[in-house]
Amino acid sequence: MSAIACLQQLAGRLLLVCQNPSVQNTAVIPKGSRKPIGARLFPILARKAHHAVIFRRGPSRWVQVIKWNTDTDVFESGQWFHGRIYERRCDLSPDSSLLIYFAQKISTRSLKDKEYTSAWTAVSKPPYLTALALWPQRDCFSGGGLFQSDKALVLYHIGEVTAHPNHNPPSWLHITFSDRGRGDDDPLFSDRIERDGWKLKQEWKVEHLGYPKWNRTIQAEIREKLSRNGKFALRLERSIDGLKYAEKFSVMCAEKLMWTPLTRASWADWDQNGRLVFCRDGRVLTSRPEPVGLGVETQLADFNSAKPEPLPPPRAATIW
Repeated sequence: MSAIACLQQLAGRLLLVCQNPSVQNTAVIPKGSRKPIGARLFPILARKAHHAVIFRRGPSRWVQVIKWNTDTDVFESGQWFHGRIYERRCDLSPDSSLLIYFAQKISTRSLKDKEYTSAWTAVSKPPYLTALALWPQRDCFSGGGLFQSDKALVLYHIGEVTAHPNHNPPSWLHITFSDRGRGDDDPLFSDRIERDGWKLKQEWKVEHLGYPKWNRTIQAEIREKLSRNGKFALRLERSIDGLKYAEKFSVMCAEKLMWTPLTRASWADWDQNGRLVFCRDGRVLTSRPEPVGLGVETQLADFNSAKPEPLPPPRAATIW
């Protein structure tokens, strides 16, 4: 490849980064050196029901929603979406009946669509993505929302937005707008995990360097969440270097004061039954913490073999 062609390719990649924040978590890997990686899993636990939704990502332009009964560990496969769902800007209603999600679909058609646009916030019934309510957004520099209750929703948009006329929310769903809505996953994601019991222990300090280094973490953010019995704690450490985010999890016994890493875990939490549950390499796992570290890991599900396929929603998922 000529030097001019290399520069053109680099410029194209930089333009893609600027136009589409979804690539911020993706490292560019030389052709031929990519190793097989597991599906990326990101669950959201309901606050008042023993359910969760899992966003399964992979291949990179496909996302599937999966509903998880944390009492029985039965997993219900839901709809696939060909595009990007920003899972850290999503939320599950306390009773698990509704899902709010922020999505982007970049195509020649969507970029010209002035009605639905190429990005939107929507409310659906998991594990389906069929929009009951929908707010067109066009870009990804704000969007998403949080459930304050089963009947109250706050949208994180820059200024107020109007719901699509074919997807208006019902009168019983109270809609408000947060003045904290702005680009990227924060502050929405931080607001959500703070609400769900993750206490801030160390503030995140980032130096913004501009092109080509972008960002450098000076001090990682650290949050902790106690187990139900108070004997153990989970730690979440967040950082960013360049345009790549990193999240690390570890668990500690309160008696021993020693942190044990959850190696390669992409997500971890205490479920509604008080279990330690976490995701790694496309699998959902559980383990019983012990004073000297982690116990034997038990696999609850493996989603690596799943492939995109059409799934029409049942009628119940198309009406309020």
